[in-house]
Amino acid sequence: MTKKSKRGMLFPPAIGYSMTVVLSLIIKNKLSLKYFLRIVILVLINIINYPFRTYERLFINPRFKHKDVSKAPVFIIGHWRSGTTHLHNLLCQDSQMAYASTYQSVFPDTLFNKLGRFLFKGFSSLLIPGTRKGDNVSLGSSLPQEEEFALGAKTPLSFYFFWMFPQKMIQFYDTYIRFHRVKKKQLDRWKSDYHLFIKKAIKNTTGDRYLSKNPPNTGRIKTLLSMFPDAKFIFIHRNPVEVFLSTQNFYRKMLPPLQLQAIHTDQIDTNIISIYKKIMNDYLQEKEAIPAKNLVEVPYTELEKSPLAVLETIYTHLDLDNYEAAFPQFEHYIDKMKSYNKNKHYIEKHQLETIRNEWRFFMDAYAYDVPENVIVE
Repeated sequence: MTKKSKRGMLFPPAIGYSMTVVLSLIIKNKLSLKYFLRIVILVLINIINYPFRTYERLFINPRFKHKDVSKAPVFIIGHWRSGTTHLHNLLCQDSQMAYASTYQSVFPDTLFNKLGRFLFKGFSSLLIPGTRKGDNVSLGSSLPQEEEFALGAKTPLSFYFFWMFPQKMIQFYDTYIRFHRVKKKQLDRWKSDYHLFIKKAIKNTTGDRYLSKNPPNTGRIKTLLSMFPDAKFIFIHRNPVEVFLSTQNFYRKMLPPLQLQAIHTDQIDTNIISIYKKIMNDYLQEKEAIPAKNLVEVPYTELEKSPLAVLETIYTHLDLDNYEAAFPQFEHYIDKMKSYNKNKHYIEKHQLETIRNEWRFFMDAYAYDVPENVIVE
């Protein structure tokens, strides 16, 4: 008998943000009145959290200022729905890997304040659903998560603002991934916040090498290299047709509980096409800046078919230690995931033609064609 997943609810990802950032987002972006109650709840939780995160910023964060990130971080990159989450969860079975937890990604500055952590982690555990609606992936406050939600907590630079304001997704890409028209002082603060976040994640999860899974970083390679010149990158890619269908399904299911403004489904599809084109072009242009020994590219199909062989290739190519020690944990996790059910998709003919036209550059570069199992309607 299949175990039922815990029910819960998701809130817009700004409940742990600085009040200055929250008010700035509300003022600068068009809100839909039907989400007014959601905004009130967001602000209320933010106010309750204010003294706890203020204490941590004043008295705990400075303790990390002079700590070093001793080992080069590993960045898992790739477009959303390409297998980044699966690879991240798999690699996190290695005890040396430090990572951002879901709790830290939402409450980055209520992490080591004991009373605040007790209150808000308990609150998070009660509210977070057992699985994501978009793909049935397990959720939990202590499970690995991407850090993008937290990167806008104090310095208002986060691509994931689009979950609240989806109409501005394209503009947010140019501003928060390419950093167009972002002043150097503000970008330096963002980098400093990122360093702090990584140091706190290392302390929180007790690993000594930070493992990031953050798809927006696929378009930020040069920025990341300016922060960590020896950083290692794992680029995972998947058939673009499958990526489109999976992303479309994911957004349509995940946006409703997070958004603060309305958007038509046709606009969501247009955004998916545009963002994929931007981020893959940016990756192809910027990946040349990564030393060959620090970049490995992984096809999602290979990860599905031969996960242990792919892991061994990653560890060997990137010169990572601990593979043999972590091997039993990898095997256990892979065996556990064999029962995972993937969503089935269908595609409309006009959507397929658009993908072929707009994403041909990437399909050609990685020898992708229309999958045989995709049904054209």
